[in-house]
Amino acid sequence: MINMGKKSIFNVGVKALVLMMGALFGCAGSASAQIATDSLMMPTGKLDWIDPIHATPVSSHYVLYPTPSRGDGTLGSCLVYIPKSYDENPEKRFPVIYYLHGGTGNQREASWMIERIDKAINSGEMEPVIVVSPQALPIGWYVNANTADEKVTSGPVHDVIINDLIPYVDTHYRTVSAPEGRGIEGFSMGGRGALMLAFAHPDLFGAVSSVAGAVVNWDEEPLQRSLECTFGDIASPLAKAYFEAWHPLSFACRNAAEIKRREMAVRMFVGDQDRLFEENGHHITHRFHAYLDTLGIQHTLEISPGANHNPSEIFAEGVRKYDTSFWNNHLRSSE
Repeated sequence: MINMGKKSIFNVGVKALVLMMGALFGCAGSASAQIATDSLMMPTGKLDWIDPIHATPVSSHYVLYPTPSRGDGTLGSCLVYIPKSYDENPEKRFPVIYYLHGGTGNQREASWMIERIDKAINSGEMEPVIVVSPQALPIGWYVNANTADEKVTSGPVHDVIINDLIPYVDTHYRTVSAPEGRGIEGFSMGGRGALMLAFAHPDLFGAVSSVAGAVVNWDEEPLQRSLECTFGDIASPLAKAYFEAWHPLSFACRNAAEIKRREMAVRMFVGDQDRLFEENGHHITHRFHAYLDTLGIQHTLEISPGANHNPSEIFAEGVRKYDTSFWNNHLRSSE
């Protein structure tokens, strides 16, 4: 299903003191031409598994967790949002939504989503949830990198999230540790990663939401160096094959029967000014939508008029409300 929102003009005021975000933008990148107004928006280094900036959005705290997938004694960081009712109901277990940041992004990118969810929970519009946003390397594509290639600087991001982070969260917080209690969402590179991880692990995730997911093919990624750091030398056929093997479509094809059997909830968003919507005749998001239709995987695709590659534009006032009922309908608490 495809839905079009109401047209509007989106204007964003900025503070006098600003800091421009890092150098890489595009399909793998964070919000296009993002402007930093406080420490929640400051960039990190290219190889950071631990966010050096400890700023947190509302009701969230900064967490270090062990990453044995990377080796003994290694750590990663994440943000954990805890709803106010968590301490008020000590016997209750809560569903978890994992948020994946975009390329050149960091764990603090989840601020826009956490603020909307916190407001919805406090108003009674949404059932309480935990939100976890990992620092997953500024560019790591949420896969296990092709480390046999000397140009690769990324690492086992997939294994860190699946084998290290999720078990840590389920051990240290009162979670519903089942697919019906676990969702995943991401923006851009993170939107692609959310689809990939959900389709690769239908036994772990009951719902997935992709915001401007970079479901590009190899030759559609404009920043080739963002491919090399994870998949290998762009001149190597092996690097391209490695990229394709980790494409969300590969896992959708492989696990379509299980995704359908479990009735995984799938939604996608894109702005009609985003190159992922249309660029030189390439309808990237619609193409992925058509593939899912062919596989019989139920999902929705919603298009925001006037919005570019930026969640704040996709969910701008008067354009599209961030729909929290998606999580209410597809995740459950212990009650």
